[in-house]
Amino acid sequence: MIRHLPEVIGNGCSFYGTDYNERSIDWCSKNLPGIHFHKNSLQAQLPYPDGFFDLIYGISIFTHLSEPLHHDWYAELHRILSPGGILFLTTQGDNFKDKLTEAELAKYHKGELITRGKVKEGHRTYSAFHPKEFMLRLFQNSQVLEHIVAKPEKGKYPPQDIWILRKH
Repeated sequence: MIRHLPEVIGNGCSFYGTDYNERSIDWCSKNLPGIHFHKNSLQAQLPYPDGFFDLIYGISIFTHLSEPLHHDWYAELHRILSPGGILFLTTQGDNFKDKLTEAELAKYHKGELITRGKVKEGHRTYSAFHPKEFMLRLFQNSQVLEHIVAKPEKGKYPPQDIWILRKH
């Protein structure tokens, strides 16, 4: 997605990308000139100063993290977002409930985050499922501008929820 932003937005903006996947960052660094890339670890520590970004987007970041890392990463993104800045995130919400067991579904309906995976956290097969109530608690220090739950299309992978937030 980031490869299109300099052309679409232009305007003298600077663009930065960070990811846990070393191969992805290496490829992007070699093939997408004019964009600054950084490989991050699972630890929620990014090399940017407080309030550095006006807009941050994260596609399916939180879907591969434990509950403690949800809190850590949200706090880190909030730290580097400027006051009034916009945060755009996607999560696995109600469209993914049919993947949950009965026990998981009961917890989900109580507003509890569901995580599963017998793999290293951060791996694409480590999965988290996000009830709206959990996300609203997580985002309590931001204004939720929009929460979009798109209807699934038959024969296609279910769409993730979209959260658009503004930092107070």
